[in-house]
Amino acid sequence: MEQPEPAEGWPDRPLTEAEATDLLEERDAVAVWVMDPDSDVRGAVAPGADADSVVDVVVETSEAFEMYSFSGGRWLDYGTQRKDDEDAPSMAGTLEAYRVLAGESESF
Repeated sequence: MEQPEPAEGWPDRPLTEAEATDLLEERDAVAVWVMDPDSDVRGAVAPGADADSVVDVVVETSEAFEMYSFSGGRWLDYGTQRKDDEDAPSMAGTLEAYRVLAGESESF
């Protein structure tokens, strides 16, 4: 995987679940996946964030998975994995640690 880049247009704090849900329409997505990290992980990447704060998001569109994570006081873009890329590893293993917050996955 490539080095993450700062995500443009994202806030300088974790998202609320409502803001993460809004990505469904904003990104013309079919599903928004979020990870529910334990308090130790959340405390390390977003000190002071409450238990409902979203710090990891995968936006699933019809064509791809877009991956974002909050760390060091900013959102990072971990890139896009196209669904038609036969050489890319399956997202199934990654998404086992996530839950669908909004929408309905076309893949899993």
